[in-house]
Amino acid sequence: MLGTLYRVVAALALCGALATGAQAASAKLGMLSCELTGVENDIVYTDEKFLCTFNPSSGANETYDGTIQEIGVNLSIKKSQKLVWEVFAPSSDNKTGALAGDYVGASADATLGAGLGAKVLVGGGAKSFTLQPISLAGSTGVGVDVGIQRFSLSYRP
Repeated sequence: MLGTLYRVVAALALCGALATGAQAASAKLGMLSCELTGVENDIVYTDEKFLCTFNPSSGANETYDGTIQEIGVNLSIKKSQKLVWEVFAPSSDNKTGALAGDYVGASADATLGAGLGAKVLVGGGAKSFTLQPISLAGSTGVGVDVGIQRFSLSYRP
């Protein structure tokens, strides 16, 4: 268990370093918030479904369906999870629904009752968006997971 805890701490440090570098030459577009709606977990592969809202710095909110697929060690049972990211891109001139697409990155979570985690992701329609955690993601449940994630967003007009 101590080894797993060290891996979680190392992955969180990596996520923080990736986020700092990714936002350096980018414009902040707004915030993306996602609520867990369903999860399937078989220890080495996890599939989580989310309902997401993008609140841009200017313009109307946008709704997305999100799916996180993770490969790694996942020994957790989540009852709820809320993810919040700042959204960055090279330009602030983006069309409605532009966040749709696939994102990849590393993640780490530790939960005992209330839990913390971080998910830094890069991708989107033009592979130019960066999702940086506002703070550590909040969840309730029990367990630990560390892995590589693919996060898919589908725009809901």
